[in-house]
Amino acid sequence: MTSINNIGVGLDIENIDRFAKLDLKKNRNFFDRVYTRKEKKYCLLKSNPFPHLAARFAAKEAIKKTIGDKIAFSEIEITNDKNGAPKVKFLNKRIKKKYKSIISISHTQSMVQAVCITFKN
Repeated sequence: MTSINNIGVGLDIENIDRFAKLDLKKNRNFFDRVYTRKEKKYCLLKSNPFPHLAARFAAKEAIKKTIGDKIAFSEIEITNDKNGAPKVKFLNKRIKKKYKSIISISHTQSMVQAVCITFKN
């Protein structure tokens, strides 16, 4: 985490193929530990869910890098606003009261990156 006056910045880059190689059934524990029910539903409705799964993973990694507190992947939910822009929702009440994060996600055919800025309330 890079932090200046209660502001943290985090970045993560993921290879989409890493997620495409994971068998969704054999790795169910991983998916249940990382993604919320809403995220899994959103991603799995896509014809190719792997860029979306990789994007949410990268976003959560970037967010975790900005927060000084421990937080589980499943306590962070990445959704989209009505225009498609990604939004961060903290499901842990203590973290939700303490932090606010904004996220940007970009990808190519093979890679995805997420940049997060987190503010302490």
